Amino acid sequence: MQLFTEVPGFTALSFATAAAFGAFSLMLPVIPLAVILTTGSDTLAGATTMVFMAVTVATQLVTNRIIRRYGYRRVMLAAAFLLGVPTLWYLVSMDTASLLLVAAVRGMGFGSLCVAQFALVAHIAPPGALGKASGIIGLFTGAAQMVGLPAGLWLSEHVGNSVVFIAGALVALVAAGLAVLIHNPAPEPVISRPEPPLEHGRKQLRMREKLRGGTVWVLAAPAVAMTTVAMGYGALSSFLPATVKDVDPVQGASFAGLLLAVVGGAQMIARYVCGVWADRVGKPGSLMFVGQGLVIASLVGMVGIISGGLPLGWLLVFATLFGCGFGFVSTEAMLEMFMRVPRGRIGQASTVWNAAFDTGTGSGAILLGLVAAWQGYTAIFLVSALVVIVGVIAEIGDRRGRRRALSRGGKSVF
Repeated sequence: MQLFTEVPGFTALSFATAAAFGAFSLMLPVIPLAVILTTGSDTLAGATTMVFMAVTVATQLVTNRIIRRYGYRRVMLAAAFLLGVPTLWYLVSMDTASLLLVAAVRGMGFGSLCVAQFALVAHIAPPGALGKASGIIGLFTGAAQMVGLPAGLWLSEHVGNSVVFIAGALVALVAAGLAVLIHNPAPEPVISRPEPPLEHGRKQLRMREKLRGGTVWVLAAPAVAMTTVAMGYGALSSFLPATVKDVDPVQGASFAGLLLAVVGGAQMIARYVCGVWADRVGKPGSLMFVGQGLVIASLVGMVGIISGGLPLGWLLVFATLFGCGFGFVSTEAMLEMFMRVPRGRIGQASTVWNAAFDTGTGSGAILLGLVAAWQGYTAIFLVSALVVIVGVIAEIGDRRGRRRALSRGGKSVF
């Protein structure tokens, strides 16, 4: 199926999402640098990021209710606007109150954007194409970040931070304009009794007749898998540049930027491939363990390269493996969640996935930073690999539980 031509609003959603993430990516690395240059405070730069992430996660928890009241189109439009336009205030003032307030407002925009986009994809994707549709959105957002991150840093260095803030606001306005064109299906009511979820190909995937603990319980295993891998991603994106620079003080920073770009590109492609594969086999989850294994192997491999004094060029191989593994796990976790809930709870599933992603990324950077202070940078990657094993155990336990439910004559999710 040609999603861009046959699914109403899919093209507008793809480009609106890409533009919104482009605005986000332009300013992501620049705002902390601008705060440090303007105020001289590393602590304030960190506080700005923490406020942004905290409000992002808090907003994700209530976005589903907002969608039910105002609809997808209005939420997407407002999210794009709030994500980018408030940074224009930085042209006026970058005092402490302004920095934290703008960070909070932008967090509201980013949190609602993350939940709304994937929930809407799940609503408009036709049977048998949810994996591909999710993968395409992943391609668009990944491409936007690959362009936006280096573009923001280049503009900051060669033109100035003010231009980055203006450019980010303009791109966000483009995203808001495109959001007007997206399909605006009415959110389906939440029902107390589970109904069959989205069809996936020719197979009718069913929930268990009685959900122990409700929606949160059936989403627990993929959420743990997502969180543990995201912690590794948070550690990698935060500390890989410093790790490589310690080994090569001259070219380490530039090479680390290349490594992160490779991770992003591999993740983008892997998400699409994983989505298409899930559609082909008729159910999600078949690449979950593959993805987790790739992440673990890549983290351990990076430790071996750095500790063993081997050529840093080999890190490109493990960066590629990490990106592929991260892309597989993130897509499989999302599809597993969508397939375990009725349509009326898709928004909740999107909320849980995004909260797991952002919480894992943020906590990985913070908690594993303590490991770095205690044992050094290479210890971070070993601990990250051990954390991912927790996600593997959660998935194994979940699948055994579903098999036991089937053996007792119950209904399973897949």
